[in-house]
Parts: sequence; C-alpha cells; structure tokens
Amino acid sequence: MTDGGATHLGPVLVVLGPLVAALVRWPLGRLANRWRQAFMIATPSLTLAGLIAMAPQVIEQGRLTASVPVLLGQLRFSLDGIGLLIALVASFVWICSTLAAGDTMSRDPARKVLRYDVVSLVALAGVLGVVTAADLVTLYVSFEWLGLIAYLFVIHSGTRAAEAAGLKYGVMTLLGGFSVLTGVLLVHFLGGGDLGVPVPSAPGSEGIRAAAALCLLLGFGVKAGVIGLHVWLPDAHTAAPAPASALLSGIMIKAGAFGIARTLGGLYRPEVEGSLAALRQAEQLGLAVLWLGIATMVVGVVAALLQHQAKRVLAYSSVSQMGFILVGLGAAAYLGEGGVSGWTGALLHVTNHALFKALLFVAIGAVIARAGIGDLRRLGGLARSMPWTLTFVLVAMAGIIGVPLFNGFVSKSIIHHALEYAVAGGATGLGVAERIFTLTTVGTAAVLIKLVSMTFFGPRRGEPGRAVSEAPASTLVAMAGLSLAVVAIGLRPVVLEPLLSGGLATWGLPAAGVGRWLAAPIADVGDVRAALLAIALGAVVHGAARRLGLYERDPPAWLSIDRAYLALALGAVTGGQRLAAALGRWPDLQRDALAGGLRALERFTDADTARRRRADAASAREPTRDRRRLEGLRGRLTHGRLVVRDAAGWVSHHLDDSPRIAAAHADDTAPSDRERFVGATRERIQRQSRDIGLSLMVLVVVWLGLLVSLAVPLLRGG
Repeated sequence: MTDGGATHLGPVLVVLGPLVAALVRWPLGRLANRWRQAFMIATPSLTLAGLIAMAPQVIEQGRLTASVPVLLGQLRFSLDGIGLLIALVASFVWICSTLAAGDTMSRDPARKVLRYDVVSLVALAGVLGVVTAADLVTLYVSFEWLGLIAYLFVIHSGTRAAEAAGLKYGVMTLLGGFSVLTGVLLVHFLGGGDLGVPVPSAPGSEGIRAAAALCLLLGFGVKAGVIGLHVWLPDAHTAAPAPASALLSGIMIKAGAFGIARTLGGLYRPEVEGSLAALRQAEQLGLAVLWLGIATMVVGVVAALLQHQAKRVLAYSSVSQMGFILVGLGAAAYLGEGGVSGWTGALLHVTNHALFKALLFVAIGAVIARAGIGDLRRLGGLARSMPWTLTFVLVAMAGIIGVPLFNGFVSKSIIHHALEYAVAGGATGLGVAERIFTLTTVGTAAVLIKLVSMTFFGPRRGEPGRAVSEAPASTLVAMAGLSLAVVAIGLRPVVLEPLLSGGLATWGLPAAGVGRWLAAPIADVGDVRAALLAIALGAVVHGAARRLGLYERDPPAWLSIDRAYLALALGAVTGGQRLAAALGRWPDLQRDALAGGLRALERFTDADTARRRRADAASAREPTRDRRRLEGLRGRLTHGRLVVRDAAGWVSHHLDDSPRIAAAHADDTAPSDRERFVGATRERIQRQSRDIGLSLMVLVVVWLGLLVSLAVPLLRGG
C-alpha cells in the first residue's frame, strides 16, 4: 500500500478492465464489423465512466492507492489528479480513434482486425498503468509493456516499409527500456523508488544520482521523441494506420513525457529543506531538460517544414510539440518553488496535444484514404469534396498554432511565461532560448498553414478521374468529439484546476496559483497579441517558402540524423569485420601455440634426457627410471605434435576445397532450383541475421546493465 490518500481498488480495476476485454475479444474471433466496433468502443467508454466516477474521491482524498501481489513483490498503483486527467483524455481519445478505425479496419482481413483490436486494448491498459504507477518498478513494467505492444501497431500493414519502421522502433524501444531499467536499479541502490519521495542524497552519492537521472531521462526520452532519440517516430507514424497513429502521437509518446515529469517532479524534486547539492542538481537537471526541449522544438519544426508526406509532417510536428512540453518541465524544475507556471503549462499541453494531434491524424488519415495519396505535392483542392473534414482540421490547426480561445493558446502562453521567469532567474543563455521559443511558434504556424493549404486549397493535383468523397460518418463523429474538446478547454481551461492543483499538491510540488495561470492568458492582451503576430509571421514564412519553391525540394541528406546513426552502424560493422578477421585466424594461432608449446617441451625433455645419459655414462650405470620416463614423454610429445600438424593440414585442405565442392554441387543442380534455393537461403539469412542481431544487442545491453548494477556497490564500498 501507499501511504497517504485512500485505499481503493479503482486504480487497479481501470488497468485490468482493458486487459480483461482483450482476453474476451480474442476468442470472439471474427465478429461482424458493427458488433466488433460496439465492443471496442464500449471498453474505453466504461473505463472513462469509471474514471469519472472516481474523480470526486480523487479530488477529495488527493489520491486513491492500491497494490497487486506479483511473484515476490507487488505492483503499486496510485491515481492522483494529474494521472486522472491524462487517463480521462487517453480514454476519450481511444473512443474517438476506435470510431475512426471502423472504416479502416473494415477493409482488412479478419485476423489483422483481431490483432489490431487486441493490441489496442492491451496498449490502453499500458497507458493507464503508466499514469497510475506509484513506484519506479510499476512505472517501468507498464512503460515496457506499452512500448513492446505498440510495435504491432507499427507493423500492422505488413509492408516492407512497415517492417523496417518496426525494426527501428523495436531497437530504439529496447534501448530506451534498458536505459530506464538501469536508472531503476541505480535509484533502488540509493534507497529510493517511490515516485512521491525524492531519491536520497547522502554525501558522496551525487555521481550515482546524476547517472540514474541521465538513464531515466534518456530512456523516457526515447518514447517522448526527444531530439536525437526521435528517429523511430516519423517512420512509425507513417507506417501505422491513421487511427493507430492518432494513439501513438496523441497518447503513447506522452508516456515518455509523463516519465520525465515524474523523474523531475518526484524523484528529483527540488526541496527547500534538501541538501545544497541536491538542490543544485535539481536546478541543473531542469536547465538540461529546458535546453533539450529548445533543441527538440527547433529541429522538429524545421524538419516538418521540409517534409512532403502529410503524416511525416504531423510526426515531426509532434516532435516539436514535445519540445514545448520539455521546456515547461525544465523551467519548472529550474525554478523550484516558483515553478508552478511551468508545471501547469507543461501538463496542460500534454492534455492539449493529445487532443488536437489525435484530431489531425484522424482527419489526415481520412484524406489519404479518400484521395489515395499522402504526398502534399499531389494533393490539393479537397475543400469542396471534404468540407467537414476541412472544418475539423481548421479547429486542430487553431489549437496547435495557439489561436486565442483554442486550447493550445492557453498552455503555450503559460509555458512562455515560465520560460520568461527562468530567464529572469539569471541562467546564462536563457534569453536566447526565449527568442528561439518565439521563432518556433512562428515555424509551427507555417507548418500547419502549409499542411492545410496544400491539402485542401489550390488546384486539384490528385489522381485523374478519382472521385473524392467526405469521410465516413463514424470518422466525422470522432473528429467532432475531439474538436469539441479542443474548443471547450480553450474556452474554459479553469475547469481543469481541481485536477491539476490537487495533483501537483499530491506530488509535493507548488500548487498555489494554478487557477490564476489557467485564466491569465485569455485576459492578457500581450499573450493575445503575441499569438496573432506568430500566426501572421507564419503565413509570411509559408508564402515565401512557396514562392521560392522550397516545398518542392527534398531536404539535404546531411540533415538526416538517421544518416549519422547509419555511419556509426557502418563503423561498428567495419570494426566487427576486422575483429572477425582477427578471430578467423584464431584456430591457426591456437594450433601454432600448441605446436610451439609441444616443441618447447620436447626440447626441454631432449636436454634433460641428454643430461641424464651423460650422467649415467659417467657412472657406468643402467638408465634410471626417471630417464626412461622422460624418454617416453618425449616420444608422446613428438607424436602429439605430428597429430596436431596433420589435423590442421586436413582441416585447411578441406576448407580450401569447400568453394570448389560447393560449385561442383551447384553445377549438378538445375538453374531454376538453384535460384530458388539461393533466394530462399538469402531471405532466411537476412531474417535470421536481423533476429540474431537484435538478440545479441539485447544480451549485450542486459549484460552491461547488470555489470553496472554489480560494479556500483563495489565501487561505493571501496
């Protein structure tokens, strides 16, 4: 059990509910589409209803806690105001995504539909497990569970592109998971683990605390799409079906942001009564995350401007928006007791981004399904064919750009004020960060104006003769629900004050003034003027880029981070080949060493035998027993050396003849059979090499993690 709050089975039930539904859905198999969709909508709807029913108790008690025995320990869950807010949004987005998936899934085979449904339900349980975790172990288990199951979303279509995207996603997810696991081990070594209690800061533990923080931030940063770790995100979002992309971008990458928030706001919470070293470390972590957010914002928005595929534009836009969240979290941690604006803005933007980005992915997915293409250079002129879709896209666009009276305006304005407070704190270079923040808001406006104008306006550039119709009714209902949420939060953000302020208080963070910050941007003329100016400048940037033909050009290859990773991978392969070449000589080295050793022993026995012969001749005695033994050993050594030489020669002879034997065998095979054999063998080798490579990577990372976990106590003890 968790101390504080009230004991309640609710947090466990909301996680188990979708899992039970997944177990029920599996044996049902091939349901008629309308019954399948009804079942899939009912599950997140019941989850949403249960969360709403628990809201009064959460607000009154602060949090509801429960635990589940697992093996030798237990998984501990705690539902507080912030977790409840994100869980409510996740359940609502799941309902809308499932509505939109009805038309998409109706064209897939029954087995793929069944797999998608089961994966969707298990992923929902994983998200709820992340936001209700009470300790690091539970958070890690839920985080890994969510990351691994989402792999099946990425490869759903089964195309080569989807498999390649899935491989990249799988590698990055495993690396991120092991980074989190290493951080968990280090935190537990220091005596921490409860997400509501800061990691102990005993004298001399600063290095280990810093290493644990780095591992946790890197691991959660993979899922959050932090710059440098985001390489999986554009490919995964492009390969996954549009409803799954709405979940990946709208909800699942928030698991990474939530993990970073729990790290900064729980494990490394800046406490006034804490040690000076711990306070300083919290401040440094906040600055690091803030600058990481600035870099993520800039790179994401620039990459989005250079993309041609609509879903890749949205994917890189998500990277940039995660940068806004990181800036808010970093400013909050840096400001310490004065960080309420950063926490409020960042956590509100987590909610807002989930809504308007899910809306955009659902809408663009409908456009791609109707038009048959996703290349912005070949789209256009769809406003008349899809007027309702255009309306909902404009709502999402207003939210993400930050138009006043829409939800993104509130959260972005609060984050900007938190950054301004951090600048006033006197940290070097933050004035530059504030200017970059402002320029990025202009770039965000340009990206969305580009997306909308090239998709819905201008001349029709799609497939000749293809009739484009409006999105199906179920998809329109999903978009309408998400649009209403975007507008409602934009008009009345203060309705979220009880959940945000109560959640921050439960986390032990400053909560006074949350309501004031939620209401401030709407009444602040400066914020409204800044938002309108950013939109106007974004339109100017878009117009200039169109006139200069920048959208028609492909981005330069040197900008690709994938290329840098590929160079590192090729370097590793080259090094591995050289190592393999060296190891290939290992049998020869072993043979030479063994023969040399036998030869040395033989020479030793020769010398000793001769010495004993001279001694026996001088004394005119018969050969001694030792001499006879030495002569026998010499004979056996000589025989062994000859056997080694003959065996090595036999192996070398057959290895040298193996290409000739294989060629002769191939000549006896019919050409068609040989070609089929070679093709099948090549595919099998490629598949096995991929699986073996992943397995080896996992084993190496696990080994390194265990080595670190064993070495740290020894080093500390020394």
